Amino acid sequence: MDDDYDSGEDIIATSNGAITTTNELSRRKRKRAKREAVQLEEGRVEVPAKKLRTSPDAGSAPTKGPNKPTKLKGNNGGKQDAKGKGKGKGNGKGKPMAKDGGKEDASSIDDSIVMMDPKIMADFVAQRIQKFNKDLSTVELGDRIPSESIYIDTTAHTAERSLQNVCEYMEKFCTKKGQSSISHLKSSPKAAGSPHTIFICPAALRAADVVRIMRKYQTTDSQIAKFFAKHVKLSEHIEYAKKTRIGIAVGTPARLVDLIKDGALQIKYVQRVVLDVSYLDAKKRGLWDIKEVQDKLVELLAVEGVRRRLEGGGEEDSRGLMFY
Repeated sequence: MDDDYDSGEDIIATSNGAITTTNELSRRKRKRAKREAVQLEEGRVEVPAKKLRTSPDAGSAPTKGPNKPTKLKGNNGGKQDAKGKGKGKGNGKGKPMAKDGGKEDASSIDDSIVMMDPKIMADFVAQRIQKFNKDLSTVELGDRIPSESIYIDTTAHTAERSLQNVCEYMEKFCTKKGQSSISHLKSSPKAAGSPHTIFICPAALRAADVVRIMRKYQTTDSQIAKFFAKHVKLSEHIEYAKKTRIGIAVGTPARLVDLIKDGALQIKYVQRVVLDVSYLDAKKRGLWDIKEVQDKLVELLAVEGVRRRLEGGGEEDSRGLMFY
């Protein structure tokens, strides 16, 4: 029989040490069993202790095997013992944390594009634009494809093009004559909505991550602005850009194009456009691999005045199109 006798029946311990219930005995045997039970309580009948089994305490569940400390989920997403001490790393949901404090996702990095020299970059972009615009004439394609002269060679940056290395990259290639790179990145033109740098990302969440990393360059007179359609209306961004001094504008191509066309985001002080091409989403797609994103990106680069602003730079005064 099981150790747990909480069955609602009367439990009888007989003189020979057996445990049984009243339902299993005949009337005559029940009387004798009860009489023996009384004698047992009075100590007149000896029963071997090893054969007398008692039920567990009321309200407790039967246990199997030796007692072990219960392992619980801790706030850190790892295992926690009965004393409340957590083990492992996590964010409370069992997911690993990224070094910058954000959640790790299924995205990855493709460094192959960024290690191209300007000539190969120009050829690569031309091929990508032609892929999604096969119906355009040669003249129309020529208007959309940026010339080789506006690309900046950033192959000297050999570190991985990860989120954690964005600032190192920016400080190395975003230069302005008469200023240190950090001072330049922390500055902004006096005119509202006139960034010196535009950083273009393929998705809103990626843009938010980049902004968080580059907050170190934000001051009261120079904001690191994020522009994407997710959760924010265009009218709100227009109002914000028209009254805010912006040093670096980070966003998705579609929202940036809308702001530039509206005039809320000025391009007259733009020195460089950084394309976040090494980032791949969960489906292994980059900035040039999604037609809707690429169309808006090409449209932005074709805006009158943008390419002119990106030409004529030098080592001490970087101007142009950069691949991160």
